[in-house]
Formats: sequence, C-alpha cells, structure tokens
Amino acid sequence: MRKKKYTVIGAGNGGLVTAGYIFLKGYEVSLYNRSEERIKYIKDHDYTIQFGDKSDKISLNYVGNNLSEAVYHSDVIIIVITANGHSDIAEKIAPYLEDGQIILLVPGRTLGALLFSQTLNKVGCKANVIVAEANTLFFAARLKKPDLIEIKGIKKEVSVSALYSRDTDYVIDVLSEVFHNIIKADTFIETSFSNIGAIFHPVIILLNKERILNKEIFNFYTDGVTKKVAQYIEKVDFEFKSIASAIGINTLSVVDWLNSRYGLPKTSIYKMIKSNPTYKDILAPTTINHRYVWDDIPTGLVPMSSFGKYLGVPTPTIDYFIEQGSKLLNIDFRSEGRTLYKLGLSNNNLISDLWDMAISGEESFQMSQKLSLVI
Repeated sequence: MRKKKYTVIGAGNGGLVTAGYIFLKGYEVSLYNRSEERIKYIKDHDYTIQFGDKSDKISLNYVGNNLSEAVYHSDVIIIVITANGHSDIAEKIAPYLEDGQIILLVPGRTLGALLFSQTLNKVGCKANVIVAEANTLFFAARLKKPDLIEIKGIKKEVSVSALYSRDTDYVIDVLSEVFHNIIKADTFIETSFSNIGAIFHPVIILLNKERILNKEIFNFYTDGVTKKVAQYIEKVDFEFKSIASAIGINTLSVVDWLNSRYGLPKTSIYKMIKSNPTYKDILAPTTINHRYVWDDIPTGLVPMSSFGKYLGVPTPTIDYFIEQGSKLLNIDFRSEGRTLYKLGLSNNNLISDLWDMAISGEESFQMSQKLSLVI
C-alpha cells in the first residue's frame, strides 16, 4: 500500500518542525512558504531538529514557493501559518486541490475550518476535500539557527475535528499514523472554542508591554506570567468557558488544558505555567507588533466577543484586550477580525446553524448554499 504524501504550508517554527517530524516518520514531505526569504537557506541545505540530546538531519522532498508543485498529489496538506492568512492561502490553493485531500489547519484558532471552507466555496473550488482543524500546535519549538530548530516540548494531546463531524474518524485514522498524540474532538465547535493561544498570548504580551517597549529581555511565560497576569488569564478563560457553555459545549479550563497537554499536576494557573519545563527559556517578543497581538486578537478574541454579544454573555476582559491591542497597533481589530457577520453566521438561528453544520454531514457545496460568505 502506498504511503501517504504530506505537504506542510508555512516554514515558521511550527511548520519546520512539523515537516521534519513527518519526514522522520518515513513519509514524503513537501514544504511550501509564501516568501522566498524564509526558505532561502534550507532550499540549499538540510536542516536539523534537536529534541533533548538527540539531533536528526531533515532532507525534504521539496522546499519552495511553487504552491502547485508543493500540493500536487498530496494526501494530507497541513497548514501551519498565522490564522489571519487562512483566507489568503485558501484562495491561492483552491485551483490546485484534488478530490480526497485532507486539509488540516494547525491551529485553526476560532472557526478556522469554517472560514477556510467558505473561502474555497467562494472562489469556486470544485475539489471534494475534507477541511479539519487542530486546537493547538503539535509542538513547542524555536529556531536557534537558520538550519537548527529545537523542539522544546511535544503536546501529550492535540484535539482535532473535521468541519463535518462525519469525516473526523477518517481524519484521525489517517493522521494517527504520524501523530500519536491526536485525539478526536466531537465537533469543530469544540476545537474552535478551545483556542488556548487567544487566552494566553494577548494577555501576557499586553500586560508586559512596558517591559517589551523598554527592550527588556525576559522569558515570556515563566517571567511574564506574574500572579496578576495569571488572574487576567483566569478571567479570559472564564469568559471563554461561559460562551462555550451558552453554545452547548464543555471546553477544558486552562488548568485542565495544561494538565492534559503537558502532564502538569493540577494547581493554580500561575504555578502550572511557572513549573512547565516546556515554557522555560522561551523569550518574550521584542516588539508589540507581534502575532500574539495582530493574529490572536482578530482570530481569537474578536470572534469570542462577537459570540458573547449575540448570546448575552458579558466579555469585559476580552473586550479590554481587544481595545488595548487595537490602540497600541492602531488597527481596528473589531472590523478586521472574525466577526459573526464575516463568518456568515449573523442571523437569528446562529447556534442551530452552527450545530447543524457540524453534525449534519452535508457536503461543503450544499452548505455553501445555506451559509454565504460575506467577506
């Protein structure tokens, strides 16, 4: 039986380590990146993945910025880019997709699979593909040199769901050949409302803005999460869970997430983050103009605030960080983010439409007649 062929879209830290990990499992892997600059070095040189004391050389089958070549006859396309690029890459990839391919967003952030699928429909994609999303990255990794990426930790569990739940078992069956840490989420609603990056990143970076603006060097998690910061994380977590509960799903709290993903003993958020060995020596950004703000706010906090308003669930802490990030970067994240209107969900039957989509098993082209993309 022919081994599956993989394509990884995005050559950031997450993309490089994901492609390398798949290669080490014995699969053919292509790596695509939008810009030439990021992949210029590794196109001509192999790169190394380091995990603890072990180092492995990675030699991929294809590295480049020709999307058609990168995805040609791939069985699984894993997209590891900032979530604000999902629509753009969906438009670009649409002409080259083939029936039967799995597209996995790692991570999807909030409703990434829905937005990606709607964008494919909007541009007239005819291929019958399965769009799925993970709720977090598989690895915590950092680029140490142009040819050396360090895995700082591997998540013990990563939740995955297809846009249509009837496809999830198949997606899990295929991906589990490579990724032994994936678990099945009941629906993409569950993965979308378990967007841990949106809970952590904006809170930590914005509450440490003075340190960052002063060019202070510090560890993002272990130094950046003071007891006060942990209290704000807890508040955002409470608002996320309140919205999820109003929709009818039960998501993991931050404490439960840290326990299940990293195996940390349950205690306070503050103590768990401080004690997480994976978080040690991860330096804070040197600028506020960072994906923790311009990606996590519009693709995570904005849709949650939008859902909160529709459901009558107060989101004062979420709203505060949206406003702070917008002021600092002079960007109106509320108008640019994933609002319900932009997701085609702004109607009187929002919740039933969302659940119908997840569990009905309708084909994406049928569903496109029910929910029209309006961005």
